[in-house]
Amino acid sequence: MVEVRKKALIEVKLEAHCPTMSLTEVKMRGHSIVVDEPPFRHGTDVGPTPLETMLAALMSCTHVIAARIAHERGVALTFKGMSCVGYLDHRGIDREADVPVPFPRVVLDIRAATDMAEADLPGFRDELEERCPMSVILRQAGTRIEQNWTFA
Repeated sequence: MVEVRKKALIEVKLEAHCPTMSLTEVKMRGHSIVVDEPPFRHGTDVGPTPLETMLAALMSCTHVIAARIAHERGVALTFKGMSCVGYLDHRGIDREADVPVPFPRVVLDIRAATDMAEADLPGFRDELEERCPMSVILRQAGTRIEQNWTFA
């Protein structure tokens, strides 16, 4: 049996100021982001929506964890670009249907360069899915995340 080492939980702290019904100013570690809605949803469109912010977090988490895994494996990995499409089922937000998963599908297209052996790529992708916290959260909620990697 493998013994799992326990670690203390890390506190991730943020503070928010909400000056309008849609605008949220969030501060963390000396940084800030603005999250808003477009005008047709009563926002001022000065920042991304909460759902766009969540998908951006998935993209950046994928990047950071993939780079960490590559570093641990002693291989080069350089991201050339990434795009994301989230397929939102808006019926739950609009109270039109009981929607258990707001994003049933998210597609990440990742362009990268690596010296990793082709035989190691499937294991790399599996490890990334297991270790990326945003991916874990979304998958456990029921979202199917498709990662399409293109290596140059």
